[in-house]
Amino acid sequence: MELDDLKATWHALDRRLQQHDAINLQLLDKARSQLRPLFWGQVVQMAFGALIMFMAIACWSQNRHIPVLLVSGLVMHAYGVLAMAMGGVTLGMIQGIDYGEPIVAIQKRLARLRRFHLLGGMLVGLPWWVLWMPMLFVLAGLRPLPVAQSAATPIASWVLIALGGCVAGLLATLLFHRWARQPVRSQLGQRLDDAAAGHGIRRMQSALDEIARFEQE
Repeated sequence: MELDDLKATWHALDRRLQQHDAINLQLLDKARSQLRPLFWGQVVQMAFGALIMFMAIACWSQNRHIPVLLVSGLVMHAYGVLAMAMGGVTLGMIQGIDYGEPIVAIQKRLARLRRFHLLGGMLVGLPWWVLWMPMLFVLAGLRPLPVAQSAATPIASWVLIALGGCVAGLLATLLFHRWARQPVRSQLGQRLDDAAAGHGIRRMQSALDEIARFEQE
């Protein structure tokens, strides 16, 4: 009887472990699916960066004799490379998550991905306060222009005025970012970070927390 009881207990434990593994696998699949929008978003960002880069190359390579087009093209060329690099690194971090690791290890990888994604969002997004201006010049310089069409003098005044406004907007955004993350406003800063991190990362964090609670039961 003792042997039969031991076998019954062993089979019951085995069934429970199999059920636990099946539920855990379902939860991990659910967590993995939450990062798909972020994955494809980074693919789009890399394609966007490549487009910007090729347009910028077309601008500065054909208009080296026009300083404003040369400088604008080089600036947007560098931005395109940055956008592609940030998207590529983010994709690498997403692909580098090993869902066979313990939940704590996955949570740490996700936390690093979240921090890098927030940094990438700032580096790729905030500069557009200013970059829209050189982007206009890049669009104007997609074809070779003669020196006489550089129009440097007529546009100099409005360029300086617009640039001043753009820089002021960028500085105001950075100051608000710093103000919102002071300790006395930690909840506001957390909400801003959650919004910037995106639904995918937040939902995956929730799914991993659900798995952690399930494993503790």
